[in-house]
Amino acid sequence: MKRFVLLALLMAAPLTGGVSRAAGPEIRKCDFEVKARCASGEARVTLLDGLVQRLEVDVDWCAKGGGPGYSCTIDSSRGDADSRWSQEGGATIIANAAPFNGSQPDLVRVTVGRYVSIDLEQAQSLGRCGAGAELPRAIVIPALRGPCRMWFGKR
Repeated sequence: MKRFVLLALLMAAPLTGGVSRAAGPEIRKCDFEVKARCASGEARVTLLDGLVQRLEVDVDWCAKGGGPGYSCTIDSSRGDADSRWSQEGGATIIANAAPFNGSQPDLVRVTVGRYVSIDLEQAQSLGRCGAGAELPRAIVIPALRGPCRMWFGKR
């Protein structure tokens, strides 16, 4: 009888393990430091079933002359009142619901694959950044742990 109960438990274990486990959110993140521009920060994307649920970008800039620095921040979650989310060609588009300049687009495009690509080319720095700070043009979160790949410069 003991053997039968043990055999039944062993056979049921894989079934109960698969049923009781639910996939939770996946967080992909990276840190960066760009010494030539005196900027540092992090990017974080939260995924659920492969879809972007939250985007967080923090960029900290050094101040010239040793004063306090400046920062840029994006913190958007699917369903929040501050942004409108949509899907377009495999990318998640996050539009600022109240852009600083209403006549210009204020969009972030996030594409998820092996890498996570955050395209900030159409994101407005004004309203998100302190004086003297700007958002990068793009951020790539690597597949494995490591620093972010960053692109700065003219838009």
